Amino acid sequence: MMWLSGAALWGWYGLQSLLGLDPPAPLEAEGYAFADRVMAGVLPLALLVSLGVVWGWHLLRRLFDRRTAWVGALLWALDPFYLANSKVLHLDALLSTLMLLSALWMLRYVQERRPSSVIISAVLGGLALLTKVSALFLVPFLGLVLLVDVIRSSQSMILHLQSAISKLLLWLLIAAVVCAALWPVLWVQPGQALDVVFRRGILLHARGARDQPILYRGQLGRYDPGPRFYLDVLLYRSTFLTLPFALVGMMAGLCRQQDRRAVGLLAIFGGFYFLQMSLGAWKDGRYMLPVLLVVDLLAGYGLSWWVSRISTRGSRHFALIGGLVALQAALVLPRYPYYGTHYNVLFGGARGAVYVFPPADFGEGLDLAGQYLDGLPGAEGFTIGTQFLANEMLAQHVRALVLDISQVGEDVDYLVFGVQYTTRGREYPRWGALWERTYRFREPEFVASFGGIPYTWVHRPGVAPVIPYRVNALLGESIRLVGYRLAQAEVAPGDPLLLTLYWRAEAPVEGDYTVFVHLQGADGSLAAQQDNPPVRGGRPTGGWAVGELVEDPYDLQLPPDAPRGEYTLSVGMYDPATVERLPAFDAGGERMPEDRVALATVRVRPVVPWWRWALSGLWLAVIGAGLIVGRR
Repeated sequence: MMWLSGAALWGWYGLQSLLGLDPPAPLEAEGYAFADRVMAGVLPLALLVSLGVVWGWHLLRRLFDRRTAWVGALLWALDPFYLANSKVLHLDALLSTLMLLSALWMLRYVQERRPSSVIISAVLGGLALLTKVSALFLVPFLGLVLLVDVIRSSQSMILHLQSAISKLLLWLLIAAVVCAALWPVLWVQPGQALDVVFRRGILLHARGARDQPILYRGQLGRYDPGPRFYLDVLLYRSTFLTLPFALVGMMAGLCRQQDRRAVGLLAIFGGFYFLQMSLGAWKDGRYMLPVLLVVDLLAGYGLSWWVSRISTRGSRHFALIGGLVALQAALVLPRYPYYGTHYNVLFGGARGAVYVFPPADFGEGLDLAGQYLDGLPGAEGFTIGTQFLANEMLAQHVRALVLDISQVGEDVDYLVFGVQYTTRGREYPRWGALWERTYRFREPEFVASFGGIPYTWVHRPGVAPVIPYRVNALLGESIRLVGYRLAQAEVAPGDPLLLTLYWRAEAPVEGDYTVFVHLQGADGSLAAQQDNPPVRGGRPTGGWAVGELVEDPYDLQLPPDAPRGEYTLSVGMYDPATVERLPAFDAGGERMPEDRVALATVRVRPVVPWWRWALSGLWLAVIGAGLIVGRR
């Protein structure tokens, strides 16, 4: 199905050639023009998934009722994870659309007994198989749909079973013909093609974990995170509306005889696909997109049923459903074009999700960094270093040369770090160490943030570091604390507190001193501390040159049980042989209490404030109350 994108790229190339613009070849994937080609390649996929939503609305109207169809289709169209995947040149949005439409046509067949439904389902299933091999799931699901139909039939079991088998064989034949007709490699190398599909499409994902590190719930490595990973994907990538009402929809389907089969089979589709993908060791959040679309449809059914239960007036139905769907739109659409930054507000939104998954699945923020750099004077002559796949995304938005940091190190004009790669790539020897030891602690020239969470940082190597806060305190007779950088003044229990101290020797320093960094509560109790010679022992004070600025980073780890409140961050120096502190004087020459320099007040707050949990609980209570006391 990537033929759609390929055809669009060649069409875009031909149009530009006719206009005399001398465009790059469609398969050339470097340089500033790459952004135009990505847009041209994504456009047909976006149109197809949009048509899929409309087609899905038509099928839902036949399977259920008009109101359920409208609500389900709107929730499908407003699914933030679906929107995010439909904006990238990838397979999962298209795969999910084709699989769901094929499954809905299967349900349409057992409802209306039209052979044309089997044919359409098979064509869609064949296209889904051409998109991704995980669509093989449709074959056993069709068998299950037909088996349930046989069991529930009042006709002769033998005759009905024969009919079901014939329909299954017809579906398989049509799907196979579609695959063979649209995949020319099967015409000349069928054995080799199927072998590649089996080895790389099935065995690779089933037996081996990802070849790149995965960060999940604080654990970094190349490993299988288990089924809980996909459960978290469903929890955080669904919405405040779709997750609870999908559960309501499944319950309602069991209570309504006329819809029990369709709702039950939709739920089975989602549940069994979840199990299929959980069996593989290679896991990725986007693999759950078909399940999330089923959640949307079940939520549409559940919301429609719930509203009719709590009120008998049609005008109230329209107002309540419209208001809730509009609320989801208000939470999702303002994030355009960065829909991937949305996480379920029931679980704390993005602030809660970053403790489960690293953000920026879709490279959010790299475009903003590129636009910032491309707007600087002389940008076309820059050389920019970045990480791994970020260079492809950044290159779409700059005229400058973009190289991997692993090739050039700091010998560039600018460095761009993306949060997805800094969190998952800490073990990469070149740029992982460069970030962890240096630029993680420096003030960036530019930062792209979403919801208060930084996604991308731009640094300029080879220039004097920016010192955000000046102190000008004197320790002893020759060491001056020029200032400091505090990455954040509000942290959660268990979080790191990143501090950078900037020292300067006013005169030759005799002796090697140890720096202490203390975080103290209001009662003076020590909540966290870090003691070591400057720069983790790499720059002992006895070797400092007069006038030299020493950049000294600290990573202060807060205990997981740190009480909320305000804490004082202070620093100083002492002689490790005698543990006697150097006298500390402020900028006015006054000696400071306890010979410590108080830098800042740090607030410790929960990751998710209590009132957000209270709102989530209240919302679930409202839904539950509607189930208990609502009208029939």
